[in-house]
Amino acid sequence: MKTENEIIEELKEWVNRNYSSSKCGWTAQRSFGNCDDCFDDGSESGSSYAAYEVGKILGMELKEPVEPNYE
Repeated sequence: MKTENEIIEELKEWVNRNYSSSKCGWTAQRSFGNCDDCFDDGSESGSSYAAYEVGKILGMELKEPVEPNYE
């Protein structure tokens, strides 16, 4: 069974692999004209936001997410 510290370290590694501040700003407009990309972009954006939230819970210092631009 893993220790609490081992679990925390694994979570931090997951955050580092999955968080990208720029991906948080992706909108459907990014994939406009390329329907196949919409699902992947949305999935990556959502995963990145989840990684950001987990990282903040763990007390990690992370760059603020880019806000989506809907213009």
